[in-house]
Amino acid sequence: MKQSSRESGTWQQTLDVEVPVEEVESQLDQLARAVQRRAVLPGFRRGKVPLDQVRVQFADAIEQEFFESYLPRATSRAIDGAGLHPIVPPLVRNVRFTPGQPLRFEAVVDLKPQVESPEYQGLLLRRLRRPVDDSSVDRVMQSLREDAAVFVDLGRPAERGDVVLLDSTRLDANGRRLPGTVAKNRRIQLGEPSVPPDLENGLLGAEAGQERTVEVRYPDDYGVSDLAGKQFRYRVAVRKIQEKKLRTLDDNFAREVFQLESLEALRAKVRQNLEREEELRVRRDLETAATDALIQRNTLDLPERLVQWMLDRVIGEATAGRPMSDSLRGELQAHYRPGVERSLRRELLLDAVARAEKIAASDDEVAAEIDRMAQADPRQAAKIRARYQSSERREALRETVVERKAMDRVLELAKVKDEVAGETPLIVPAR
Repeated sequence: MKQSSRESGTWQQTLDVEVPVEEVESQLDQLARAVQRRAVLPGFRRGKVPLDQVRVQFADAIEQEFFESYLPRATSRAIDGAGLHPIVPPLVRNVRFTPGQPLRFEAVVDLKPQVESPEYQGLLLRRLRRPVDDSSVDRVMQSLREDAAVFVDLGRPAERGDVVLLDSTRLDANGRRLPGTVAKNRRIQLGEPSVPPDLENGLLGAEAGQERTVEVRYPDDYGVSDLAGKQFRYRVAVRKIQEKKLRTLDDNFAREVFQLESLEALRAKVRQNLEREEELRVRRDLETAATDALIQRNTLDLPERLVQWMLDRVIGEATAGRPMSDSLRGELQAHYRPGVERSLRRELLLDAVARAEKIAASDDEVAAEIDRMAQADPRQAAKIRARYQSSERREALRETVVERKAMDRVLELAKVKDEVAGETPLIVPAR
């Protein structure tokens, strides 16, 4: 096989490949003999068709098999021979195939962009913390109390303050039930600020076993954006009218619901969880700010084929591979492109930091990461460990560990200004 390479774009090489006619003929002969073993023609039993007739009668099938099986192998050989490491599957084009002639084609290979001297030291960042105060703990305690409420059936029509347990279906303009809009066992407490007035008025006086049609206009500032400012009709089937009874926040509540010795122990546990969540938020926001600063400091052109390949994967996952029109695909690409490009730049820049700092991840660190994931989700522990039996997946996990260590190093070298936030939770790069 002859091959030569030439630069055809940023982080892209194109290989001009020529496969000798002898190798081409040998491959075609092997494929023809494989077809011969299962071929049937009038006058010939299975496997007894003469080879020259097989080559003529099944020429299209042999050629198709040649391109589907041999061409990818020849492409991989050429790429390995050139010492290239494609970051996305290569593009094969300009295939020239004539019987009795060498096979010629081009392989476009996109390479991983490299940042030789990344600027990552001394990033100016702000770290804003929101202290966990008593009012935050009180809100969670009230939420826990709501979650543990018990509901007692009432034998009378619904009044303000009652809870209506119902099933609902949205109706179209002609009063027909819209598929996919059925909601079962919804509890609606009449008088709650979040319940639209139309819905509350439509349910006042309702009794268990009744069906009603309710027209609801949602306020413009309604919390669900898909509903805000719109009007819908619903068919509701009332199951029960109930009274909601909240438990008293005392030691019995802590013992019976959470198996803790006292209410004070429950409050301490809630505070601990809130503080842990706050630490995670602070870290997440700091990483976001560091990523923004890294991207701002380091100009990095991304290969379009790499971006397009990642976009296809993201859209495929988001739509579960369902077919879509070209216009919808275009809209989805426009929607996801900024996030995909940011993610790729982050990955490549942290890779550059890891190389500059000689950061690696040992087998023990990869094993520890698997243990951490298994302990975090004990019910899936066996599946997690089985998943990482694959060497390919362990290597992918190793890259994740290296990336995290690289981010740790970036933050370690950053100049971080600590502040206590009020109602402004965002962390942004310092100007």
